Amino acid sequence: MDRLSKKDRSVLMSKVGTTGTDIEKKLLKIVNPFWKKKRYRKNVRNLPGKPDVVFLKNKLTIFADGDFWHGKDFEKWKNKIPKFWRRKIEDNIRRDKRQSMLLKKAGYKVLRLWGLDIKKHPEKITEKIRKMLN
Repeated sequence: MDRLSKKDRSVLMSKVGTTGTDIEKKLLKIVNPFWKKKRYRKNVRNLPGKPDVVFLKNKLTIFADGDFWHGKDFEKWKNKIPKFWRRKIEDNIRRDKRQSMLLKKAGYKVLRLWGLDIKKHPEKITEKIRKMLN
């Protein structure tokens, strides 16, 4: 059971941003050096899932997924959260898989990155992106 009323929870959740997050900003710092050679777009609305970064010519989509909301290591901790949130995250995981599948069917490469990895290992992320662009 949620400790907030439906109305209060709705107000709180409406303030959670989907673009311009700290994770997305860190990802953009990693991606910016590629700008001169490989043009990219941010938050492309006409693609499934509205990828955070898209290299259109290379057909590479990149998502910066928050560890909690997108279920990093979900099997390890799913039983420690209320049923409402468990369902919400399970739905997010299913949606992410569906969107990735649609992008792949459309000929895009999909790179999903965990927020913690972006923050702690930017050099590894840079190398992953470089490999996928070449």
